[in-house]
Amino acid sequence: MLDLIQSVFHTYWPRFTWTIFLWLSSARLVTLTLLGFTAVMAFASGRRYRRRMVITGLTLLASYLIVVSPLFSVPSTALLARFVPPDTGGTADAIVVLGREQSAEGDRYATTVDLVANNRAPKILVMGDYNGRQVFRGLEKRNLPTDGLQSATCITTTQEEADSAWAILGPQGVKKIVLITDTPHMLRAWLTFKSIGFEVIPHIEPIRPSVAHHERSFLAIREYFGLASYALLGRFKPQPPSQLTQVSQQVAADFPLNQCFMTADQIRQSFSKG
Repeated sequence: MLDLIQSVFHTYWPRFTWTIFLWLSSARLVTLTLLGFTAVMAFASGRRYRRRMVITGLTLLASYLIVVSPLFSVPSTALLARFVPPDTGGTADAIVVLGREQSAEGDRYATTVDLVANNRAPKILVMGDYNGRQVFRGLEKRNLPTDGLQSATCITTTQEEADSAWAILGPQGVKKIVLITDTPHMLRAWLTFKSIGFEVIPHIEPIRPSVAHHERSFLAIREYFGLASYALLGRFKPQPPSQLTQVSQQVAADFPLNQCFMTADQIRQSFSKG
């Protein structure tokens, strides 16, 4: 039964939550929908239920307007960050940069280059083909070494990011990482990467100020659901060595090295092909 639940979450959860996020984060669309619902109920409901339905519609609208305001977005995001330890500034074996929806990614790829320039770690694993290219360009522009750069191109979920990082970096002797992602996502990412066996230094990349509060609100809400689902599936529990061996084998089967991962040389060659 647990395997079935895990399969369903793995296949449909990311797609479902991002679909809901995109719809709910359109404040104009949701407001018009709720106003339309209230108007229809006012005219279509019988006299006995009309008042009740109108009150329900207006309550939903008022609740939504609170959720998309700073009254909700600020404390809900701050709560997610409260339990994450600060970046100590210490060195690590590698920097792992997680992928993210564009509105939430901030300046994480420029931040990665800055950390390399400050000698925080010699290796870099970036989630995403285009994202890896961004880091590569940034390193070359500042005359920094690119040899330690790798990118993962087929990964979609936080758990897959952690698993693939372990499968690729573990055999290279990487134990301690600097983990880069945005404020709402960091708590779930930090707990997931810790459970897979890494010693993690979280480095939170702030969301750009231009991102509206309604988008911030639903990024936070999505993370609360993500935390609940990962906890339910036991993804925050430390993995025993035998399980980590299976993780590496599963990554090799699901994400072939020659198809889903790129070295610095392959990234360099991709520019000439593109």
